[in-house]
Amino acid sequence: MNIDLLAKQGAKKVYTNLAGRTYDEILFKRKDLYNMFATPKDEKNKRELVATIKDVNYINDAFSTNNNITWFTMEQIPSRIIWIANDDLGTKDYTSLMSVCEEKVSVLIMFGKNTENLKSTFKDIIPTILPVNDMKDAVLLASAVAQERDVVLYSPANGANEDIEKRGLEFCSRVNNL
Repeated sequence: MNIDLLAKQGAKKVYTNLAGRTYDEILFKRKDLYNMFATPKDEKNKRELVATIKDVNYINDAFSTNNNITWFTMEQIPSRIIWIANDDLGTKDYTSLMSVCEEKVSVLIMFGKNTENLKSTFKDIIPTILPVNDMKDAVLLASAVAQERDVVLYSPANGANEDIEKRGLEFCSRVNNL
């Protein structure tokens, strides 16, 4: 074997190795992206179906601590949404949710210390906006206004990561007590 043939074989192996590694990296990154948005069935507080009562689905999305997660959740729901949101901070900008809310949300039930921001953002977008005192009242009102095949979605779109478990448990408890 001469030196030219040996060099060609080495270069071909290098290119084959590079192509294989690039392909593996793309698949790995694609899988990471999929896992970022996919929700395993056993994961709590992320698009978790709590109950179906009178053909109305109650979904706990307490994990949504920002607008992007809430938007993604709403996009995945094919039917009319009754959105339960709470805002204790009053500093959140909800304008990125306006288009999806206009298309899918029929009722906004809100509670918290600073709900004025929610109300002013969605007053011309969502036909019915109802303020309540707490989660208990929100779930009771949602069950009263919900119609067949509606989805009651608890997705706060704000808050701290420390509160996720507490908020999710409270919503699940109130729904299970209906």
